[in-house]
Amino acid sequence: MSNTTTTTHWDPKDLLEFKGRHQQDGVVHVPGLVASDAMAELLAWIDDISSASTLGRHYFESTDRGRVKARTEDFAKDHPPLHQFLTQGRVHDVLEALFGEPPVLFKEKINYKHPGAAGYAPHQDAPAYPFGSLHITMLLALDSADTNNGCLEFAKGAHHNGVIDVNADGCLPIERAAQLEWTPMPVAAGDAVFFNSFAPHRSGTNRSDRSRRALYVTYNASSEGDLRSEYYDHKKQALEEGRVSLINHFLGEDVS
Repeated sequence: MSNTTTTTHWDPKDLLEFKGRHQQDGVVHVPGLVASDAMAELLAWIDDISSASTLGRHYFESTDRGRVKARTEDFAKDHPPLHQFLTQGRVHDVLEALFGEPPVLFKEKINYKHPGAAGYAPHQDAPAYPFGSLHITMLLALDSADTNNGCLEFAKGAHHNGVIDVNADGCLPIERAAQLEWTPMPVAAGDAVFFNSFAPHRSGTNRSDRSRRALYVTYNASSEGDLRSEYYDHKKQALEEGRVSLINHFLGEDVS
């Protein structure tokens, strides 16, 4: 970005705090990662990507308001300014602190969750990522999110158990999810949430009149190499019709 969001760096004390909370809970909320005066530029990039048929792959869902865009993925390599933002500066600093080594971009997506759009069943990301042993995802809020429009909810601390259990859909079985304590993670536009691939999470339907767009960017540690092409090639070959992911956690009706 053209302002201090990419050129300034975190105070080392902040990074230590982020790392400590992430190790304890499997998730850490980082308010104001993108300053309010920089959001217009970021949102312009997102609009470019979401409206371009040549940038990424687009998925759609059916809602009671009609067909709406549900997700766009695999676009960063074709958008140099966004790619730079996602791999340098403050984003890079947080991820390096959490991994203990430099991060490598693994995958990225925009989830739109327009009014009436569906949520996601309780799950862990690890079963959906067959390449690499640990991943950390940054949720960057493009709109404010709360329980009314389907913010994420986490079972804090449950990441210590590794993969807890998996049903036929690759998600947490209903009875196992019911045993966990779920904490909503409301965010303001520009906030980030970093969580690892063993942190159980879920989200509800958007029952408001406000969209809940979020940029989800997943990384692996540099010691595991660049796994991006391997992952996307596998997904293109393995993805079943009507699915947005290698696990069946999306609760909506895909009409892509």
